[in-house]
Amino acid sequence: MNSQEGSSSTEANGVVKNSSNKTNHVPSHLRNRYNRHHGAQQRTQHKQLHQPSSVLLPANRSEWEDEWVLADYAQNERATAHKELIVLDLNGTLLKREKHRKDKTRMAYARPHLPEFLAFAVENFAVMVWSSAQPGNINNMLEGLMSPYYKSFVRVWDRRFCQLDGRYFGKSSSLKDLRRITDGFTLMDSSTRNAYGTYDGYLGICPEKRDHWKMENVILVDDSKSKAAQQKGNHIFISSYDGPKTNPDDDELLKFTDYLKGYLARKSEYSDLLSYLSKHSWPEFRTAGSASSVSHDKGATSS
Repeated sequence: MNSQEGSSSTEANGVVKNSSNKTNHVPSHLRNRYNRHHGAQQRTQHKQLHQPSSVLLPANRSEWEDEWVLADYAQNERATAHKELIVLDLNGTLLKREKHRKDKTRMAYARPHLPEFLAFAVENFAVMVWSSAQPGNINNMLEGLMSPYYKSFVRVWDRRFCQLDGRYFGKSSSLKDLRRITDGFTLMDSSTRNAYGTYDGYLGICPEKRDHWKMENVILVDDSKSKAAQQKGNHIFISSYDGPKTNPDDDELLKFTDYLKGYLARKSEYSDLLSYLSKHSWPEFRTAGSASSVSHDKGATSS
């Protein structure tokens, strides 16, 4: 028996080939091609495991896409038994989207720990997205960076649900008034409802749950203080995420997850979600250094 038979050897491209079992199924004249392909797969898998998730977003389009809704959000809202609603912003809060360049694609990067946070959130709360982006762009971000969790969201609201101080297709400041959620606001109530032409599809709410959400159980998670100016007490200010190069060790979502776990652990002690926020300061919690170092003891404030 040849002493080399059955042993492993490393080729120049970094692929380990075991002649006894790794490539016996591959014809000899194809083994070099196989090893190059297999090596590329291994390098791709390693890269995906060690880099933040990202997606290439297509260029902006103003054309209307009639079937923009990705999931049956109205059915999710109809079925939920949760009374606490977490309203999530996208860009700067859950992800970083590169600046818009006319007719150009751009990258979007998921904030570190996004999958863990979303899995926890949709399991324990009602969750919706409210972004000032256009519906098609929101779809791309949801599909590219939040699958499968977005399929459990109870609502997805886009730019048409915001109060704008300028043009819809252009730069303008936006405001997210949470009363639009608690008062049963629908797309038909929006002054920009026909931005893409007439539409008779999803209107942004489940009519049967029009009166379900109460202000004391609704929080807005957003990196913009101005967008939450109408209900400052309901605002969870999240530091802006600027992408993997600027914030490689970002742990904001881990801290926020831990903060919400504190509420769940003492839920019976609070009449509503805002009562918890008033007794346990999120700004103090997030600057405490380590999320696990903050006490949730009854009557104690975060430090």
